[in-house]
Amino acid sequence: MDEPRELGGNDTAPNPVELLLAAMGGCQEIVYRAFAAVLGIEISSIEIHAKGNLDLHGFLGLAEVPAGFNNISFTTRIVSSASPESISQLAALVEKHCPVQDTFSRPIPVSGKVELMQPGDPAGPVEIVSTVDQSKV
Repeated sequence: MDEPRELGGNDTAPNPVELLLAAMGGCQEIVYRAFAAVLGIEISSIEIHAKGNLDLHGFLGLAEVPAGFNNISFTTRIVSSASPESISQLAALVEKHCPVQDTFSRPIPVSGKVELMQPGDPAGPVEIVSTVDQSKV
């Protein structure tokens, strides 16, 4: 992972939020192919283009706006000789069963902690300096 130069990176790889979009597209493609096989629908090719909009003011702490995506959209292009009705049925299954899309589509609890360890003493005492608990979403 990397960030653009303007954000302190070297711009040599996708950034974390770009990887979220790639995860969504990749997951959808896998689910499309899995359900197409079950339904007997032949797919010659499939491309998913996902994009998201975010306000960098939130990421940089310059405004009280969300730090992450405000919205995510995607376009799926399928090459298939299947009927539009079959592809519509397939798309409905993917939208219902894609784990990444499901995760993005509903509030989920997030929790974690920050542990501080002293340099050179990885087995030494750990101090909990911060906790995150957004489990009451």
